[in-house]
Amino acid sequence: MVGYILQSLQGTLKTATVTDGAICVVLLLSLIFILVIQNGSISTTHKQLRHLRRLGLSASNMVDQYDPKYDTPEGTTTEGPVRIKAICVHPIKSCGRIELNRALLTKTGFMYDRCFALATEPGKNNPAMESKWRFISQRTKPTMSQIQTELWLPHKGSHQHDPLVQAGGCVVVSFPDPDAPGWLDCLEKFLHTGNPFATPEVQFVVPLEPTPAMINEYKIPFKTFGIHGRDARGLDMGTIPSVAAALPKLKRYLRIAPDQGLTLLRCTPETLVRTDKNLAPLEHIGTPSVHGYTDQQPININNLSSVHAVSALLPTENQPLNAFRFRANLWITGAPAFDEESWKRYRILPKGRDAEPRADVAPTVSVVCRTSRCTMPNVNPETGVPSADNPAPEKKRGKPQPSATLVEYRTVENGNKSALGYIGMHCVPEDRPLQLAEEQGKGLYIAVGDEIEVLERGEHLYGSTGNDY
Repeated sequence: MVGYILQSLQGTLKTATVTDGAICVVLLLSLIFILVIQNGSISTTHKQLRHLRRLGLSASNMVDQYDPKYDTPEGTTTEGPVRIKAICVHPIKSCGRIELNRALLTKTGFMYDRCFALATEPGKNNPAMESKWRFISQRTKPTMSQIQTELWLPHKGSHQHDPLVQAGGCVVVSFPDPDAPGWLDCLEKFLHTGNPFATPEVQFVVPLEPTPAMINEYKIPFKTFGIHGRDARGLDMGTIPSVAAALPKLKRYLRIAPDQGLTLLRCTPETLVRTDKNLAPLEHIGTPSVHGYTDQQPININNLSSVHAVSALLPTENQPLNAFRFRANLWITGAPAFDEESWKRYRILPKGRDAEPRADVAPTVSVVCRTSRCTMPNVNPETGVPSADNPAPEKKRGKPQPSATLVEYRTVENGNKSALGYIGMHCVPEDRPLQLAEEQGKGLYIAVGDEIEVLERGEHLYGSTGNDY
């Protein structure tokens, strides 16, 4: 359309006065502006969100994470309370985080955390590989860290006939456009961001909970895929038009072979599985722990002082260490480094500045084991590039960091032989507070500023419990 307008304008300008020509140019630019605003991919996405409200922070509570005031050495006696500094969920496993001021705690962890996963199918040209869909992560696709997510949820004024309102909201997924952008793409990005150098993005909308009507209309099937050593199942969201249209570009962005399949899976209540290792005592948690697409347990907690302690051990060129590399749900301050490794149970006291309604109940949580680390913390979450230290003169490459440092200084147990060191703790929510919140008809929320009361301490050894309750 723009090309046709330019041809028409060229003919007009041949016979027009300077004033007429200027008016035509202004009209043309105005028309292009309108076309971009009305029909660009970002604008198309925003139209779908008109009955929803975005959930999440615009300014991080971790903006001062490198401040020395959080550097509390191991074994130090502290006087103030242990507080929750930040809360994060990751709607798509191994993709960008969303930071919240409050989050709803459920039996399976925090609402909206790791409820989607990307999976690939072995290529048709590689018959040697087992023909099975498997999840992908930053371990092999570090640029997944640059796939950003937004949560959009219904509100009191939402139009109940909107399909996305009926689906409980949506996740907006965005990633850098892998194809050479046209000038209209660059213009659209500039108009929305005000940054002339911003990289054009691909955006698509994923319903949070597909309704029966959506499942029927788009023929959304269940698919089985592998997460580490276990089978997982989920709704194959790749049949939804908005997702299907974006997957080819996402394949190119992640450098997935053209003959390989790629899709997005959604966990459902029917596809939850019991945890099968590092089990919490039923006398505390009530019923067996279940999870969806987390690696092992429903909740992960980490201590900013512990990250500072590891950061101090890194080569200078790898300092400071970004805490977000460890992808925890809860970030705490006020405890000495690694103090959390002695916790067996803790209570979260509602002391934050959360003004929204929540149950008058203090959540209790069982701590089951240390988090054995893999290579993912080596990926810089801001750039998607794996980090390494400066190589020795006789070496071509440096050692991956922080993994090399964690292996050297943080192999504090031998429970997991393949662990690349340990930092952070896996946790399981206990049933009783969840039941009390349900009786009150309110959600069991945890908020930034809440305080932690340690109820029990003890030793942890990864894998020391049986594999059955």
